[in-house]
Amino acid sequence: MTAAECDGVPTRRPDLGVPRLVGRDRDLSLLDQALDGRPGLVVVAGEAGIGKTRLLHELQRRRPETALVAVCPPFREPYTLGPVVDAVRRLADRVAGLPLTGLAGALRPVFPEWAGQLPPAPEPLPDAAAARHRLLRALVELIDALGVGLFVVEDAHWADETTLELLLFLRARRERSPRLVLTYRPEDVRPESLLRRLVAQAGVTRLEPGPLTTAGTADLVSSMLGGEPVSVEFAEFLHGHTDGLPLAIEESVRLLYDRADLVCEDGAWLRRDVAELDVPPSIRDAVLERTSRLGPAAGAALAALAVLEGERSPALVAEVAGIPLPEAENGLVEALAGGLLHEDRDARVGFRHMLAARSVYHALGAGERSRLHRRAGEALDREPVRRVAELARHFREAGDPGRWAAYAEQAADHAISSGDPRTAFGLLLDLLTGGAVRGAAVSPLVRRMPLYAAPGNGPLRELVTVLRETAAGDLTPEERTEATWQLARLMFHVGDVEAASVEMERAVPGLVQVRPVAAVHAMMMLARPVGTTRPAAHHRSWLEHAGRLIEARPDPSPEERLAFLMDRAATLLVLGDPAGWAAARELPAEGETPGEVLQRARGFANLGEAAMLWGRYDDARRRLDAAAALAEQHQHLRLRDLVTATLAHLDWLTGGWTGPMEWAASALDADEPVLRADALLLAGLLDAARGDHRRARELVRAAIAVERPRGPVDGSRDPSAVRARLAIAAGRPGEALAATDAAWRLVEAKGLWLWAAEIAPLRVRALLEEGRVGEATRAARAFETGTCGLDAPVATAARLLIAALLARAGGDLAGAAGHFEEAGAAWAALPRPYDALLAREAAAGCRLAGGERDRAVDVLREVFDGLTGLGATGDADRVRHSLADVGVRIGARVGRPGYGDRLSPRELDVVRLLVEGRTSAQIARVLGLSPRTVEKHVLSAMRKRGAPSRTALAVVAVESGDVPLPGNAPQPPTLTG
Repeated sequence: MTAAECDGVPTRRPDLGVPRLVGRDRDLSLLDQALDGRPGLVVVAGEAGIGKTRLLHELQRRRPETALVAVCPPFREPYTLGPVVDAVRRLADRVAGLPLTGLAGALRPVFPEWAGQLPPAPEPLPDAAAARHRLLRALVELIDALGVGLFVVEDAHWADETTLELLLFLRARRERSPRLVLTYRPEDVRPESLLRRLVAQAGVTRLEPGPLTTAGTADLVSSMLGGEPVSVEFAEFLHGHTDGLPLAIEESVRLLYDRADLVCEDGAWLRRDVAELDVPPSIRDAVLERTSRLGPAAGAALAALAVLEGERSPALVAEVAGIPLPEAENGLVEALAGGLLHEDRDARVGFRHMLAARSVYHALGAGERSRLHRRAGEALDREPVRRVAELARHFREAGDPGRWAAYAEQAADHAISSGDPRTAFGLLLDLLTGGAVRGAAVSPLVRRMPLYAAPGNGPLRELVTVLRETAAGDLTPEERTEATWQLARLMFHVGDVEAASVEMERAVPGLVQVRPVAAVHAMMMLARPVGTTRPAAHHRSWLEHAGRLIEARPDPSPEERLAFLMDRAATLLVLGDPAGWAAARELPAEGETPGEVLQRARGFANLGEAAMLWGRYDDARRRLDAAAALAEQHQHLRLRDLVTATLAHLDWLTGGWTGPMEWAASALDADEPVLRADALLLAGLLDAARGDHRRARELVRAAIAVERPRGPVDGSRDPSAVRARLAIAAGRPGEALAATDAAWRLVEAKGLWLWAAEIAPLRVRALLEEGRVGEATRAARAFETGTCGLDAPVATAARLLIAALLARAGGDLAGAAGHFEEAGAAWAALPRPYDALLAREAAAGCRLAGGERDRAVDVLREVFDGLTGLGATGDADRVRHSLADVGVRIGARVGRPGYGDRLSPRELDVVRLLVEGRTSAQIARVLGLSPRTVEKHVLSAMRKRGAPSRTALAVVAVESGDVPLPGNAPQPPTLTG
């Protein structure tokens, strides 16, 4: 129709078409530029309805590469790698004949329909992270074999974490990877999502399409009307009511068209009088009014599609809608003509916009939604390839607990085999809190749950509630025993140790009869002297019970026996019993099955921590290094990370502060609560030594706020000891006493005075500074009596320090100086150089006060050099001022020059091998280093390059020119977008 033909009142209206892409020429040009350069990541960010998907569809139409397009649905529990798996299925219907290695066998659980075309499945890996990494490598190999040149991920804010890890993995491969493009809504990204790290990397091209102008609004509407002009008044009206949001403009025009509120006058399309025009306040309202004007068949088809989500065949839509196929096809044609749907190359239909799909879905009544979900589940259950996570979702919403549970459990198994335990935990938690599993079936399901993957204590407390209700329900004695045992385990996990012990003791007699292995485990948990005020003898009694039970069993497995022996030795040491050292020496050296290797690694880690509690740091390092090596070699990555944290603290104690600083910086945002708390505490200690006491207090408070804090059994990692140290330094003895009150009462109740080695000197000093000399003396005597018979170097040093404090408070400056010097020597022997230097500083202070200026000045000079060398610049400044007060000027210590922000030669060697895709163990073998030393170099390089992960370090190192691409490939210039 021409303008001349529409003068006056039109006799007919043109059909509304799909709008062309308007106002995005610059964005498309930037996208092409970015993709024509070297492989990288292009991010398209913006609010819902801004046109991100439309922009990418136009991009794909223009690009020559084979595109893999993954669309992330808004599922409550994301399906592990679901968007990518679905995208691969759409791209290829078979993989036979592709150049795949044996690694691709890891894809069998993900693509069961291709099991006959893929290599045999590899052996299971013991660690979730290792299994996930292998699956990602296999998936990348498949993507390469399919010739994918452009990898698009839409709505990445809804992506599961494993899909985001895949993108990070591809980013690290650089020249060997397809071009990567993703869209997301910044406001919908979870705080802990890997997406935040991904889009913050260096070299990312970022586009943020803005709203359309008034002219752009007119162009978009005109393109829907076959190119007919649109009046300026109408364009301004629409722009004002939609803020230039393309989807809102389109939906408003379609609604006005459906209402016959568009008229053509004087050669241009415009709206009726403003007073007669009612534009809905939201896109949702516009969509719902439009769908209400469609016929019954179209409405039924739209409802079915909204429940199904994604693109679906007309036959499936008809089955779910409950209408004949011809009727459904007619309805779909009507909805397609109305611009609500689109059709793909396989004749499948889906909503053009997710907002429209969600609007239709939420407008359905609860009963109708339930019926449609049931039909969807039953229809999809008959499909050749069953997506169990999707089936679980449909049957959950249908109110069918039996089938929901069956498919959710299968989906959880799939997630675990894919190295995604967090998704598995969420799926099973949903079953339990949603009431799909009840009674005797609850405990076996809890036993299967990867509790270590829980995102904090909140979900675990939900499980505690479920198990408590289960244990109080109608169960057989055996079932009640099992439920009580699982309840007690969970209560231990969340820190309710006193109550957990009561439940555990209730469960033990029944476990002895039906599950002796679990009974030994329960007894060993009761033997652990943490979290309760019960005396040490109570825990020792349970340790002996467990020993008798393990010996009475006719055939304990090697793994069970090894686990008991390892735990027994560590528990004895934590109980302050020297017999633990003999038990540790008698541990079997053999044991190479996967279960035995895990028990050896775990046992060495526990023994290393126990040795730290005693102050036997050389022994601790040997055992922790052994644990780290086993964990790295056998890919127990979580255990490796926990051991790395312990080694970082040991390095801090023994004077190697560079590694701890780098580790703490890298672990401050760790997912594991214990790692995060340890990093916060260590960073607080380092800040205090550098003189930033305000920030140190903030970090320690944050460490305590983490849901799984440490306590006095953790020795120098007890936050109460660190709080007291900071309070004493700030001249606030009352705060130091308040910080240590609970820990001191616990030690008194249990009689485990070894645990007080860190807090006893601090508490005695605080009491003395408060003028409570009698209490200080009694505290000192209690600690002396409780530890004098132990060959525990840390307790010896603490006793000498306490003696010095008491002598100084009593005015015996010479005696105090001697005791401080003895304490310094004892600390140095451990070695704990920082505490040794502080003790020597205190001795020099006593010498000064006693008139021995020259001797004191010599010591203070040495202390200044020592503190400066460690990096304790705040303490060094204090010593400088002490020297200045007696007329001695001293400058900063000059050491050998460092590399600053540049990578050292050794760091460059490590990063070069890291970029090639080698593990820490492989790098260690190549360079002749230990895996722990390799990790130190990796952490140092991460800190210098501001990289949050190893993958990010590899990307940044190549982009910055630190190391060449593998194979010395040339590097094209970087495009900034």
